[in-house]
Amino acid sequence: MLHRRKKRTGAATVELAIFLPLLVILTFGAIELTSLIYLKQRLLTAAYEAARIASGPRQTSTAAINTGMAVLSARGITNGSIAISPDPVTINTPSGTEISATASAPFAENASLPPFVLPNFDDVTVTVVMMRQ
Repeated sequence: MLHRRKKRTGAATVELAIFLPLLVILTFGAIELTSLIYLKQRLLTAAYEAARIASGPRQTSTAAINTGMAVLSARGITNGSIAISPDPVTINTPSGTEISATASAPFAENASLPPFVLPNFDDVTVTVVMMRQ
C-alpha cells in the first residue's frame, strides 16, 4: 500500500496547478457578471424614472433628463448619461407619442472591481419606452 501512495504524491499539486487558474477566472468572471447586471439594473431605474417624467402631462425633456441624472447620481453611477427621444419633448407634445429614455454608463468606471475577465466591455445602455399621457 505504501508503494502505491508514493506514486501519487505529486498528483494533487499538478491538479491544483491546472485547475486553480480556471477557478480564479470563473470566480472573477462571476463577480464581473453580477457587477454588470447590477449596473444594468441601476441604469434601468434611471431610464424608467426619466421616461416616467417625460411621458407625464406638462413635462419636458429637460425635466426628465434632470430626474434621470439625479437617479444616476443617487445610485453612484459615474459618467452616466440620459437621452430622451424625441428631443425635445415639450409641453405641447401630443398625447400618445412614444417617448424613449436611454441611460448609458461605462462599465469599467462603474464595476465593483477593475475588469479582469471583461476588460474591453464598453458602455452599458438601456432604453425604456412609454406613451405620452
